[in-house]
Amino acid sequence: MNAPSPRIHVRLALLALAALALNVGAPSAAEAQRPQKLAPTEQVERAELRASLQDPVLEVEAPPVLRPRAFRWQQEELFYSVRVNDAEAMRAGLRTGEVRRHQGRHYVPLSGTAQSRGFFHAVYPLHDRANTYLDPATMRPLRTEKHFEERGQTRVYNVDYRHPGFEARVERLREDRRLRFRATIPDTTHDMLTWLYELRSQGELNVGDAFAFYIYDGWLLSRLDVEVVGREDILTPLGWFHTYRLDFARHIMDAERGGVDAERGEVAAPSVSLRESSRHTGSLWLSRDANFIPVRVTINTPLGAGEAVLIHYKPGTGA
Repeated sequence: MNAPSPRIHVRLALLALAALALNVGAPSAAEAQRPQKLAPTEQVERAELRASLQDPVLEVEAPPVLRPRAFRWQQEELFYSVRVNDAEAMRAGLRTGEVRRHQGRHYVPLSGTAQSRGFFHAVYPLHDRANTYLDPATMRPLRTEKHFEERGQTRVYNVDYRHPGFEARVERLREDRRLRFRATIPDTTHDMLTWLYELRSQGELNVGDAFAFYIYDGWLLSRLDVEVVGREDILTPLGWFHTYRLDFARHIMDAERGGVDAERGEVAAPSVSLRESSRHTGSLWLSRDANFIPVRVTINTPLGAGEAVLIHYKPGTGA
């Protein structure tokens, strides 16, 4: 097995870790399609996060402060067995903290982990971690921090999201190299974890409901197209679940920065176009109850099929 092969499997596992933790995104223009029904246990309050919460959003007028929605997934725990071509490749987990407040702004810390196992660990040892700070009023990210330890190499991606300014501020670190830059994003952009909470907050789903989410991971802007295709009963190690089945496709996008209205001082929405269609396709099963638990994920890649199945669940305390 060559190096690119396990790297694709790694991306697949991270996708599964948050019930599709893909690095993905949404539609192709300023009027991107939005959801029709418009949602670490370790405390990580770093100086960067505090600065992110305090800084003005670029040079544009800040949006009004929104009252946070009831966030029912506080202190929730989800753990998965991730299998590739019927062999367990890793274990992945997602933990949600409590709603917190800093400088008058609310946020929720999310923590994801992925650890290789068995044969895959021998071929491509991996221990990846991600911390995200979610705004419970919008379900979008304030900041995300990703730390990848793969095959003896370490990579770090930190991204601060400035949605009203259509901008993400990115820092990449690898060994002794550091790169900082700004990327153009739509104002609805998620990271690899937060889109799942907006999907879970939609309420009752119906066959035919369709959603599109932009996702930026510090590397690629993607669009994740999701459609509710049916209701199915799923057997897991935790027993049977009544679920919604949602099929998805991931598309790689390009975003071109909009201009500035000199008189009004407003930044125009970016122009978003398709770069590469359907890099990954698969299915996601959410429980048909108030918690919308990600029970199972499957994904198709050129190198085989992958699956993540729920093996441990601790309900949130915010319900």
